[in-house]
Amino acid sequence: MLCTAERAGSELGTVLVSALMVTALLGTLGAALAFVVTTESAIAANHRAGQQGLYAADAGIERAIGELRSLTTWRTVPGAGESTAIDFNDGAIAPRAADGTVLDLVRLTSRRQNDSNTFYPAAPDRPLWRVFAHASLDRMISGGGNGSSPYVVVWIADDPDDLDGDPSLDSNDVMIVRSEAFGIRGGRRAVEATILRETALDGAAAGGVSRSDVSVIAWREVR
Repeated sequence: MLCTAERAGSELGTVLVSALMVTALLGTLGAALAFVVTTESAIAANHRAGQQGLYAADAGIERAIGELRSLTTWRTVPGAGESTAIDFNDGAIAPRAADGTVLDLVRLTSRRQNDSNTFYPAAPDRPLWRVFAHASLDRMISGGGNGSSPYVVVWIADDPDDLDGDPSLDSNDVMIVRSEAFGIRGGRRAVEATILRETALDGAAAGGVSRSDVSVIAWREVR
């Protein structure tokens, strides 16, 4: 009887240890699965936010082109141009991105200028960047918004190839537009385009109405 009891106790102990090992293994697998799911969800969310930011930056370029298309001349735009549309230029001195970050437009413009200066050699026609417009994507689309969409800042500069010696004046109907979207999960996406203003005549007969159009010479996402 004693041997049987000892054997039963030993078997019970073995079962208990095995159960504990299985429980620990299942717990580890569960934790690993939860970590993988959380990581994959974060990666998917970051990718989605990055794509949304890219589309927002591109929307800033398109909106700027739309406004520049309506101008009869770009002569003074590099030095004094600014959007007057309240849904594209909200007038905020210290705007907030979707993640709550306060955007210092002066500092951002200074950084944009410094980055540009490292790319373009020192010359009288080196681009001089200025803010053209800034607003949230929701405001650009619907005139309102709840602050959850990317915040878009658009800069413009004169094309350095016009060789007029003055970066505040446009002499060849070519300009550079830079758009950056901020604030989705702390991310930032930027797009830059070189655009050309073209003048055309509506109607083949003399006396047709002169109109302007804009062509994109170059477009690139800036990393």
